[in-house]
Amino acid sequence: MDEMELILDEGEGYLIEFKESMSDSLAKEMVAFANSSGGRIFLGVSDEGMVKGVNITNRLRSQVQDIARKCDPPVSIILGGWQMSLS
Repeated sequence: MDEMELILDEGEGYLIEFKESMSDSLAKEMVAFANSSGGRIFLGVSDEGMVKGVNITNRLRSQVQDIARKCDPPVSIILGGWQMSLS
């Protein structure tokens, strides 16, 4: 079982948040994690842990970085991608 499968099995919690798509609540989640122990937000995953997928484009990366930068104070983030096989 790989790391992503473990995260999906565990579900959302203190350090993990699933977002099916970009939404206004993304900034709120970033600030919440920044004010606590940190955490990871997975775009393209439903609240139930179902992978819906998201097309990671430069525009999407820029939007996420802009949201983090506009938080007060700005939130430091690391963007990454995940490849999953459809088997």
